[in-house]
Amino acid sequence: MHDDDDGSTPPRPPDERAAELLRRGGEVEVPPPPHVWEAVRQALGRPGVVSLADRRRRRWVGPVQLLAAAAAGALVTWAGVEVVGREAPPELLASGDLQALAAGAPDGRAEVVTVSGHQRLRVELTERPDPQDGYLEVWLLRPDVSGMVTLGVLDAETGEFALPDGLDLGEYPVVDISREHMDGDPGHGGDSLVRGQVG
Repeated sequence: MHDDDDGSTPPRPPDERAAELLRRGGEVEVPPPPHVWEAVRQALGRPGVVSLADRRRRRWVGPVQLLAAAAAGALVTWAGVEVVGREAPPELLASGDLQALAAGAPDGRAEVVTVSGHQRLRVELTERPDPQDGYLEVWLLRPDVSGMVTLGVLDAETGEFALPDGLDLGEYPVVDISREHMDGDPGHGGDSLVRGQVG
């Protein structure tokens, strides 16, 4: 049985013909969303069009050919949007447990991941430490505390911070969360609440 509507067989419903054409394209792991199907269905209602590819004669393009083109175009557009919209999943580079250094401070965990080519530190604590009259700041330290890099302020139990480009995580593997005071001093105030090493 041919799909072309030559008058010898009654045309099949649009949904049935659309489904058959899409099945011919092979297995689709993620089904197209409803708007893709709607575009295919709308194409069925359009009149036949004339192709200009052959200037010596006018060739009729029937409903089945039009449906195939519409289905292919809709699926290619949908698949392209799906691929472009997806980002590579984060890659775990290092992780470690965080331990309380002060009474009442929580434990937690830290991970360093790569997101879209950039390294980020993710911190998750069992609860947010009390900043008292100050704020909580996240640092990366050398193991001997001879150098440190500030990453930002932690204002919840969890936080995610961009690592400076070019930072050697092997040189600064210690995650430190300190309580800082509004004293105008940008340096570490020495009041560490939580600390741990990622690797």
